[in-house]
Amino acid sequence: MKIIHIITSLDDGGTEKILYNICKYDFNNQHIVISLKSSGKYFSKLKQIGIKVYSMKMSFFSILKFFYLVKKISYIRPDIVQTWLPHADLLGSFAARLANIKNIVWNIRYSKLEKETVSLSILILINFLSKLSYVIPKKIIVVSKSALKNCKNLGYCNYKLNLIQNGYDLSIFKPNKKKNLLRKKLKIKKNTKIIGCVARYDATKDHLNLLNALSILKKKDINFFCILVGSNINNQFLIEKINQLGLSKTIKLINKNNEISDFFRDIDIHVLSSKTEGFPNVVAEAMALKTPCVVTDVGDSALIVGKTGWIVPPRNSEKLSNAIEKALSEVRGAKWKKKCNLARLRIKENFEINKMLNYYNRVWSKIFNDKN
Repeated sequence: MKIIHIITSLDDGGTEKILYNICKYDFNNQHIVISLKSSGKYFSKLKQIGIKVYSMKMSFFSILKFFYLVKKISYIRPDIVQTWLPHADLLGSFAARLANIKNIVWNIRYSKLEKETVSLSILILINFLSKLSYVIPKKIIVVSKSALKNCKNLGYCNYKLNLIQNGYDLSIFKPNKKKNLLRKKLKIKKNTKIIGCVARYDATKDHLNLLNALSILKKKDINFFCILVGSNINNQFLIEKINQLGLSKTIKLINKNNEISDFFRDIDIHVLSSKTEGFPNVVAEAMALKTPCVVTDVGDSALIVGKTGWIVPPRNSEKLSNAIEKALSEVRGAKWKKKCNLARLRIKENFEINKMLNYYNRVWSKIFNDKN
């Protein structure tokens, strides 16, 4: 089958990474990618693996670019149009229908929507899409059980919903021996345990929750060093908050780390303190590299971690602090190696890349073979 993927942008994000992996590892179909906005990190990565990729560089109300999109779809004549994220679900669907393509699949990545973390325009758009879901897409793929529940609550067409969780290529997540590069570079003492957090600076990631939890640990004289990695993480607001809490000597902010596998190998535990998530890739990737995780119970975080880590309610710094303290107390203990091995095994048994690809192919094949 020939499949066009239409996505809002190809920036460095979890959704973009999953789309890239589908294009890289699925050899049963021909994949073409269209980014509505910017090219971004995954534009060049897709080209490097031989995928045809186009950047429309359009604004939401760009009529000329929209009709160019229609023309592009008409010229390619795909068997399936797979859209990713709300704006692409709307614009990509309309463009596909105008190009006389009816085999349309949406891909929903969000779980819980809150006014404080999502703009009013997005909430209106999603409400509109829930109505369109009865007439436009043939199928709707959702990334997590929490997203599935949320879509039902929002009024999306139930019988079209298909749960497909993210999958990972374990061969690229090799839990080699720790290199201790970060420990050496940042001059962290050998007996100091390292906490890591990989998350872009965004209200949904709730870094303040983590900082408050670390402040509680500091007051208990618990020895740790924390490294926060993510887009725009090294900003004035967080720096001031860290200084106010007296954590400036125990926290390092790194805007981006391209060698994320080395980062996970060098830390002892990974913490995700989010208010909301879909299916957080960083948790699965950390576990694939034998790094146990402390997570808030949002999206499918708890489902990913299972019994291999620690799960706490969101927005509760005290319980998050207690969980981190418990995790740190077990690091390098008698059962720690077993816990690390179980973390990787859980990803291998439940979230392997081929399992995800098989589910996508089932959805696409059913639509393609449906005469109706």
